[in-house]
Amino acid sequence: MSDEMLFCPLYSGSSGNSILISYKDTSIIVDAGVSFKKLAQALEKIGFNKKIDAILLSHDHYDHVKCAGVYFRKLNVPIITNYKTWESIKNSLGKVDESYVKLIDTGTSFSVGSIGIGTFSIPHDASDPMGFCFYVKDKKVSICTDVGHVSDSVAAMIDFSDIILLESNHDVEMLMFGPYPYHLKQRIKGDKGHLSNEQAAKMILKLNLARTKRIYLGHLSEENNHPDVALLTVSSILKQHGVFESYNFSLEIANRYSPSLCSLL
Repeated sequence: MSDEMLFCPLYSGSSGNSILISYKDTSIIVDAGVSFKKLAQALEKIGFNKKIDAILLSHDHYDHVKCAGVYFRKLNVPIITNYKTWESIKNSLGKVDESYVKLIDTGTSFSVGSIGIGTFSIPHDASDPMGFCFYVKDKKVSICTDVGHVSDSVAAMIDFSDIILLESNHDVEMLMFGPYPYHLKQRIKGDKGHLSNEQAAKMILKLNLARTKRIYLGHLSEENNHPDVALLTVSSILKQHGVFESYNFSLEIANRYSPSLCSLL
């Protein structure tokens, strides 16, 4: 049994989100925004065949929870989320045995098998959206997407991480000159919307990256961003501030339609 922690964003974006974290005998799927068939295809593609032990849901938006009921019925494992998220989604999931649902308060910590999990509040226009930190031995992996603005409290939670999945949703000019209606543009760039590429860089600048090995830029908009634009914008700002001279980590894109590069810790 491997003594390494596996982290892999399987799908990331408004068309659906799903992330795998695994260590020894414990494996967790974070968010259930793609079909079970796509989940199975992604797991097969990365050669993962262990049992899934829990489904962890970050918030109630469709691209994160739409297939949670199907995952539950296929995997027969607990769903873990907070009270407000569950109240918002429970009537849309189909048949779910609520004795398998574990409800938590945002800000609390708990464990699933051999993986410790910390939760924290994020600024987003959902019922009670959460970010996550995962702990194994002395390793820390943080997930922080669907974040409306650069927040000191969020930065403090994801600081000193080995791996970070951070939202880099849109390029501001692409958004403002793009096809979205005005009200949607205002929502996306609002304080409870989504981080722009520039804001993602500003969030990274708040972090101590001494132990960080990889940062994934995730939840990229298909219409208002491009992987090359996100990478160039974020890396350019970090270079201007001498970040790559001080720290040694890689920037990667969390793919929308296929598994991203997996990380082992």
